[in-house]
Amino acid sequence: QLRTQLETALSEGLHLLLTDCDANTLMTNEKLETVIRNQARFLTSEKPFKLQIGQQEIECSPKFRLYLHTITQPIFIPKELAAYTLTLCFHVTLNDLEEIFLNRFMSEEKKHIHAEQHALLQEKVDTLKIIDPLRQNITNFLASDSLNLLQSVEPTKRLSDLKKAYDEATEGSHRVALQEENLLKTRNSYRKLAQRAAACYNIMHYLRQLSSKYVMPLEHFIDLFDSCISQSEKHSMGTVMTELTKSSFITIHRILNDRDRRVFAIYFAMEIESFNRRQNQQVDTSVPTGEREFIISPSWAISLLQKRGARVPNEHRFWSYKKPFDWMSDEAYLNLQYLAIFFDWFSDGFERMGKEGQEAKWRPLCEGETENYPLPSPLEQLEPIQKFCIVRALRSDRLLQASTVYVTNVFNQDSNKTKSLTQEHHMNQASSLSLQAQSTSRSATIPVTPTLQQDADLLTRQSSQRSVLLFYDDEPDEVVNFFLYCTNLIQTDSSTTAPMFQVVHVYGNGPNEERILKKALNKALTNNIWLLLHCIHNSPSFLSHVETALWELRSKRSLQTSSSQPPMPRIWLSIQRSYSFPSSLYNLSLIAYIRTPLSMKEAMTRAFSLIDTDLLRHSAKVEWIPLLHNICYLHCVLNLRTRFAQAGWDLPTLTSYTNVELTSAFQVVAREFALSDQSIVRLESAHTNSAVSNDANVRQLSWTSIRYALSELIYGARALTEYDQRAIANIVDFWIQPGSVKKDFEFSKIKYKIPAIFFAQQPKLGQLQQALESLSIHQLDAPEACHLHSTNETNLGDDLLIISRLNRIIDALPANTSLSAAVHQRPNTPVEDVTINTSLSYSNVMSTTFSSAALYSFANKKAIALEEYSAMILASKLPKVLTKDQILDRARRNGTPINSPFNVWIMREAQLMTDLVTLIRSNLQAIKVACDFNQLGTQWSIELANVAHALYYQRVPDVWREAVGPSAPSPTWGLNNFFPDLITRAEHIEKVLTKGREKHPAYNLSAFFHASSLFGIFKQEVAHALNLSDDANNGSLIFQCELTPRDREHIREPPKDGIFIYGLYLWGCSSDKNAVEHGISDGPSRNRDACSSLPVIHLTCVSADKAAQLVTQQQSGADTNSNSRTTTLDVYSCPVFYKRSIERRSNEVVCELDLWKKTNNVSQASRWAWRGVCMTVKPY
Repeated sequence: QLRTQLETALSEGLHLLLTDCDANTLMTNEKLETVIRNQARFLTSEKPFKLQIGQQEIECSPKFRLYLHTITQPIFIPKELAAYTLTLCFHVTLNDLEEIFLNRFMSEEKKHIHAEQHALLQEKVDTLKIIDPLRQNITNFLASDSLNLLQSVEPTKRLSDLKKAYDEATEGSHRVALQEENLLKTRNSYRKLAQRAAACYNIMHYLRQLSSKYVMPLEHFIDLFDSCISQSEKHSMGTVMTELTKSSFITIHRILNDRDRRVFAIYFAMEIESFNRRQNQQVDTSVPTGEREFIISPSWAISLLQKRGARVPNEHRFWSYKKPFDWMSDEAYLNLQYLAIFFDWFSDGFERMGKEGQEAKWRPLCEGETENYPLPSPLEQLEPIQKFCIVRALRSDRLLQASTVYVTNVFNQDSNKTKSLTQEHHMNQASSLSLQAQSTSRSATIPVTPTLQQDADLLTRQSSQRSVLLFYDDEPDEVVNFFLYCTNLIQTDSSTTAPMFQVVHVYGNGPNEERILKKALNKALTNNIWLLLHCIHNSPSFLSHVETALWELRSKRSLQTSSSQPPMPRIWLSIQRSYSFPSSLYNLSLIAYIRTPLSMKEAMTRAFSLIDTDLLRHSAKVEWIPLLHNICYLHCVLNLRTRFAQAGWDLPTLTSYTNVELTSAFQVVAREFALSDQSIVRLESAHTNSAVSNDANVRQLSWTSIRYALSELIYGARALTEYDQRAIANIVDFWIQPGSVKKDFEFSKIKYKIPAIFFAQQPKLGQLQQALESLSIHQLDAPEACHLHSTNETNLGDDLLIISRLNRIIDALPANTSLSAAVHQRPNTPVEDVTINTSLSYSNVMSTTFSSAALYSFANKKAIALEEYSAMILASKLPKVLTKDQILDRARRNGTPINSPFNVWIMREAQLMTDLVTLIRSNLQAIKVACDFNQLGTQWSIELANVAHALYYQRVPDVWREAVGPSAPSPTWGLNNFFPDLITRAEHIEKVLTKGREKHPAYNLSAFFHASSLFGIFKQEVAHALNLSDDANNGSLIFQCELTPRDREHIREPPKDGIFIYGLYLWGCSSDKNAVEHGISDGPSRNRDACSSLPVIHLTCVSADKAAQLVTQQQSGADTNSNSRTTTLDVYSCPVFYKRSIERRSNEVVCELDLWKKTNNVSQASRWAWRGVCMTVKPY
């Protein structure tokens, strides 16, 4: 069809409009590409010319014009298309949106006013048609040469009649103007509602800064607007506005992914608060205040305010004030100073801070839950965003919690504002009492986080107008469960029949399947069946057919009146988000993004929604409903550990769980409880007509069977390493036991208890759902909730990600809203490589794109020219290395046979170090020469350019990391850490090579490229001493380690038995070298790097039989030394890896070392697996 239309338009010189084009694939169409690339000929030719379009030659008219419509933003249009086209961006401004929604409201809900206004306009036109001729007649009459008013009565009478008619017409015009003014006042009384609708929809425009897939057509929002204002006469104007805000928030919220939903909530609250403050004339709408920028970054906001010429901090009197409290950090006090200097609303509170009695009010703000603690007087009367700024200044680590409180306060304040708006509007309309009495049918609250029921209920109601498009990432089962949940919300009465539902999975297996799919679609369109076409992206041809059918249905319904329209068929589609689908589906369908929520609270609510009434009433045992809660918690906790990356699992990228595992877990426990309740025995006896003996068929509930099925067959089956399987087994043991389903059970780490309603007699499913929804939003998102310690490693980085993405939105706002846009006339060029180097290479923070605050932070760092930096490294930061002959000479003189495994290994280590330093030196010398002689650009090799690029941003080049081997750091570890470590490693390898195996006292494992070889050599030496064969070596010998209190600098000689090693780092818990007799400690590491440096370890290698005897002796010693409680010896086989980074491969295990600890807690042994305790030879 497109080919025919194109050929006709080319030959006849028509204008052709192509809608919903994919800008990225448009030039791949051969025919369109030919036409677009010849656009100059159409513009310059005067006569028809011929073009080869595909396999045909067509005579083209120069009058032909091609118009392309796309939803792609102008900056993302491919350059090969932009070169031949003129790009026009149509953006509806805020004022235009306001008029659109106001006209819509008047035409839909105030039809009599709309009709009256139209009648007045017609009367005004008719009056003007009378006035103008009368004025002209009077003028012509008075200008007549034959006119003599003094000698004749007839002209006077004629003039009097004209004057009377003119006065009547003028009076009628004034009357129409007065009535029109009254109607305009009535119309403007509803303007605030239109302004709120415009503000809500305008938010969606700026969300496209986060992702180009965040699209919501204006037509969809108008439908939402119509549903909110429907029957507005029965509700107060404030209630309608709150309902509009609530529906807008939920609708936009469901389009976004989980992380951007938090960004959207903050930005939405900022816009709503700004809207209310503008309405109350509390702020100057033409000048940005800088409060939003302060929340992003205080230093960035202050720099912008200074550039705008607001004030100079050094000249203000507050700058000389001393910090009044020693316990307050310098950073927090500096931020408060900036607030007091640049924001007048805080100056009074800052002035009072140093007075007597204020310390007791300010200290809880700095040490407790800052966002929930009341501010000192007079700061408690501040606006929500101003309170947010104070919390941001004091506690940057509480941004997530503070943002939730801020959004809650704004929504609560907005509800109060709409109530006052209701009273004001009703006073103007003189009908306050009657309307307020009828306004209780709609909700007056806006949810901070929409619940599953709220989301599904609104989407189900909106689907009566359009089809629904469900996006998912890697959890297709979630889509089916969400669809079934939505269908269960449909309420029917005796007069209506319950609709039919059908889920059709699309596999794309050929024409036979497509024929079946078309038949199912036609049946759904004809019989009004709820149809879910699941994974429709697997069949692009059928997707095109569905798109055509929906367009035809839409065209047919547009020709019908609303009263004669049949019910809209409920066609739901599901597509994997990574699939490229036609952009026209945005106009045809409502969008929803379905995936397991990242938040523990939302994830538990979603998991519990899989439980129906039949499963809830499956067993009458007291433990049944609390156990269902624990299974949901267990499922969500295992997924939460995946978010903590390497701190949670050994292989986090391959360890995730979906509803398949959760449903299987429900089935396992249901079967076990059924066996315990003898329901299966009763079923069998019913078929055989045999009697049931209560004594013979009593079966106790087997917790062991449940734990085995969950830990080994369901969740443990997804774990690919024994360390993850061990952790899963121990977590299952904790949550699936009789003690964890009791009413007084409390998870002490986070002070969490199962809600009391779960222990009630036959609670309703809705009550249980409400109990889970009432949980604190952030309580369960802590690492302690999934049995981990809170350290720098377990920082999810959500606050940094949210602030960075919020910064991108604020950068795109107009100059009257964004301080950055007001200061910088043009936005900065996007920079993708602005990153923060850190030793925390395991950081879970997702990489983000450019934001102006990040660029400001980077620009403030001291810049060093590339050639100067290269020269500095060459002069002082590179170690001296040995040549090949020097390595061989030292190996011959170290007292160890030259061909021994130890010498072969250490010689290889020395050679690898030489090769690495040589590579670094050659790269730096080449960069220095290129900079000195300006041999840049194309004269650089790709490898050298990549090295220079990394050095400029203070990162470790990839080619150097490859040369380091399995212990290579991440790029963001920083060069300031890389070069000192390189010098230390080179010096230690040289010492080991010089002294040899017999004389070297202790080995720094972090210095070697292949530390695992040292353990293999040591085990081989022990095996030869015990006359063991190589086949029995691995199975019969195990390593034992003892943490010693000795300092490595004081060790002069090697031990008589075994070797001394150091340079190992402990993750997941802590170690105190001053109390090494107690072994490892179950507590968080206080080190900034989230790991504890282990002391010198005495490593021995013994046979398995001897190791068992030693453990027995240690155990007996532990029992005899304890007089009160039973003491056990906790032995944990701790894996040793090269590094903690997620880049580590699963097979990079150096060895396993047994750690021991004397403990009075019988369950202590399981805790090391909970914590994911391991060792590494590098602190990253």
